[in-house]
Amino acid sequence: MPSADPTLLAEGVSRRFGHRLVLREVSIEVSGGDFLMLVGHNGAGKTTLIRVLAGLLKPTKGTVHRTGAIGMVAHNSMLYDALTARENLAFYGRLYGKDDPALIQGLLEKIGLAPHGDRRVATFSRGMVQRLSIARALLPDPEVLLLDEPLTGLDEAAAVIVRDVLIDLKARNRAVVVATHQLAEVVDLASSVGFMVDGRLAGLEAVAGRDAMSVMARYRELAADA
Repeated sequence: MPSADPTLLAEGVSRRFGHRLVLREVSIEVSGGDFLMLVGHNGAGKTTLIRVLAGLLKPTKGTVHRTGAIGMVAHNSMLYDALTARENLAFYGRLYGKDDPALIQGLLEKIGLAPHGDRRVATFSRGMVQRLSIARALLPDPEVLLLDEPLTGLDEAAAVIVRDVLIDLKARNRAVVVATHQLAEVVDLASSVGFMVDGRLAGLEAVAGRDAMSVMARYRELAADA
């Protein structure tokens, strides 16, 4: 069951880049056990919203409240190519006070990279980098995991591993917010869906058993009315 108190709360968030208004009065809240899927075309504001929720961007207007650790998986992996997978996790682990070798080994096993732990990231495929960035985001045992297109560049086996990570987070009453175009891969995990249209949250609805096609049909309805 989701927690009663929000772990992450955004109220009336707007964000400008120069004269361009990218986010417009967005309000959302997520609690432990929630799985919010953000849907929208490129340029709808999903990535900017994820970055604002993570604290990487300050809102031009509005507020964001966080009550626990935040993990984030972005387009930029935030990894160091010259370091091995294990060294990357150890580096970030030290920032969180969580650089225990057993913890790092466990994360490498969880994301299927244990056999490659001592390879430099520069030699990794796009999918391997994506999985390692997920392990990096999991280091602080976040209350909320924010993901921006986490399945990009993953083959089928790697996508299964990422889904297993998300299922585990839900089971442990963590909150997940994921922006994705690959709805079919995660819609069955989502509890709610936010429809982003031109920087606005045009709708926030329970998934309630809908599949990817019906979610996209609803998005098209809201976009047409915008």
